[in-house]
Order: sequence, then C-alpha cells, then structure tokens
Amino acid sequence: MSSLKQLQQQKADLDLKIAQSLEIAKRISAELEQAQIRQQQIDTGTREIMGLMEKYNLSPEDLFPSAAAKVIPIQSKEAKTLAEMRQYFNRR
Repeated sequence: MSSLKQLQQQKADLDLKIAQSLEIAKRISAELEQAQIRQQQIDTGTREIMGLMEKYNLSPEDLFPSAAAKVIPIQSKEAKTLAEMRQYFNRR
C-alpha cells in the first residue's frame, strides 16, 4: 500500500510540475509574440525615418549631432582665473 501512495504522490508532483511548465511556456509564448510585435513596429519606424531622411537629404549627424560638438573647451584665461580663485579661497 505504501508504494501505491508513494506512486500517487509522485504522480501528483509530476502533474503539478507539468502544469507549471505549461503556464511558463504560455507566458514565454506571449512574451515572444509581444517582442515580435515591438520589433515589427521598430522596423516600420526605422523605414519611415530612413525615407524621411532620404526625402529631405538628411544625414544621421543632422538628426543626432555628436556629443563632441557640445563640449566647449575652457579658455586658458578662464582656467587661470579659476586657479587664482581656488588659491585665494584655500588661503583663507
């Protein structure tokens, strides 16, 4: 009798694992479908942007200027002034 109960318990455990696996598979399938939809939207948007860039003769740099262009070097006079200010306040 005990072996029959053990087998029934093992069957119940396996049934639970199978049910959990099926739920996980459904969730993964839904996530994959959402990812495919998002990828299609991205591809459509990219094609639209590329079409507009071609229509208006724009380059990627026109749309996304490099960060290097935004960097303004400190002039030597300003740097000297900052150094003098630091020395003045450090002496106090």
